Amino acid sequence: MSENAAAAEAPLRKEKKSLDPRIALALMIVMVIIALCNGAHKAWTKNRQGVNASYTVWQENIEQRIETAYNILTVGGRYLAADHAQMAALKADITAMQQSDAASQTALNAQAEAGARFLTDGSALLTTLQSDSRVQADSRDSMYVTLMLPQALEQCGSDTALADYNAAAQSYNQGMRSFSGLLAKLTGVSAAPTVQQTAETPNGGDSQ
Repeated sequence: MSENAAAAEAPLRKEKKSLDPRIALALMIVMVIIALCNGAHKAWTKNRQGVNASYTVWQENIEQRIETAYNILTVGGRYLAADHAQMAALKADITAMQQSDAASQTALNAQAEAGARFLTDGSALLTTLQSDSRVQADSRDSMYVTLMLPQALEQCGSDTALADYNAAAQSYNQGMRSFSGLLAKLTGVSAAPTVQQTAETPNGGDSQ
């Protein structure tokens, strides 16, 4: 058998190709970036839970204000017309306080301002009812407007929960300026909106 024939019968050997070093380096960089982004996402999602917990506490305070407002309206409705200015103001406060959007700073600002207005409007309506002779003649309603409802108004009047939420949100947002925070933003983790309350809180409530 000739050498040419032997070579023709020999199995073909595939030449091994090595991965281009540039491609390998690019793949390694991509994998590192993905790992870093994934770690940052998990870390900052967990950090956001603390802000969310503070937000929940603040919303519970808002719910207390709404409940107190409804109770004041219930008593007021027995003596005042539905379109009475102070009754209408309190109803508007309730509507505004019920509009909540944890992701919108504009919505949170409006809700906080309504919560502050409620303290003023609720106190004004109670003062009106306290001076009404018909209320004074009713021992039950007189007790409501002079004792129980003012106490409820005072109990929900503190802005501590709102201040705690703002502090948690500001600390979280400051932390997101770090390298890991910037990576987390790339994965969809967003900053927490803070609340600017411009209205003053009456009744000795804690102000920001």
